[in-house]
Amino acid sequence: MPMAADVDTIERTSIVTYTLLKELHEVLALPQQPDDVTLGMLMGLSMFLDEKVGPMRAKRLMTEAPTIVLKTDAHVTPEQMQRILPVLRAFGDHLKDARVAAADAPAASKVV
Repeated sequence: MPMAADVDTIERTSIVTYTLLKELHEVLALPQQPDDVTLGMLMGLSMFLDEKVGPMRAKRLMTEAPTIVLKTDAHVTPEQMQRILPVLRAFGDHLKDARVAAADAPAASKVV
C-alpha cells in the first residue's frame, strides 16, 4: 500500500465514516437504550470489516495502521464534520422517516 498516495483517501474516508456513524447513532438510538444501538453498530461494523478485510489482509492492514498519520491527529474536527454533515443529515432524516412509516404500517403488511 503506497502511503503517499493513500493518506488523503484514508483521511477523507475516516472523516466520512466517523460522521456517518455519529449521525446514524443519533437516528437509531433510543434514549432509554443507547447502548443497544452502539452494540449493534459495533457488531455490524465488525461483520462488514470481516467480510471486506478477512484474515489474510488483516495482518497487513494492522501492520500499516500505526504508520498512518492523519493531519488532524486522529480526531475529526467540527469544521471537517460540517463539510459533509448536510448530506449525512438528509440520509438520517430519510432513515427516520422510514422508521416512522414502518412503525405506522398495519401489522399484516410488516415483513418479519
